[in-house]
Amino acid sequence: MFNVNILKVDASRTLEDKLLSKEKVARFNKQHFVVGLKETLKALKKDQVTSLIIAEDVEVYLMTRVLSQINQKNIPVSFFKSKHALGKHVGINVNATIVALIK
Repeated sequence: MFNVNILKVDASRTLEDKLLSKEKVARFNKQHFVVGLKETLKALKKDQVTSLIIAEDVEVYLMTRVLSQINQKNIPVSFFKSKHALGKHVGINVNATIVALIK
């Protein structure tokens, strides 16, 4: 149904190594990533998304909405262990279902 590359990794380790270590999040401004479904869908419509990080415990209907938007765009998708952990990792005090890294 969907033609996407889904990568199952230990995202906490990979992200920490690449982009979203706590020290680097402090240096980021909001122009490097967006958090949440609405902001991610907006960025996808503008073709700004380079990569997606989705919490493993996200509801199926939310994941389907996102995957339908990235079909044929070759945007890599990785998974994080939970919404709570993803929110904490990007520096917000609430759950985060999805984070989109943008251009």
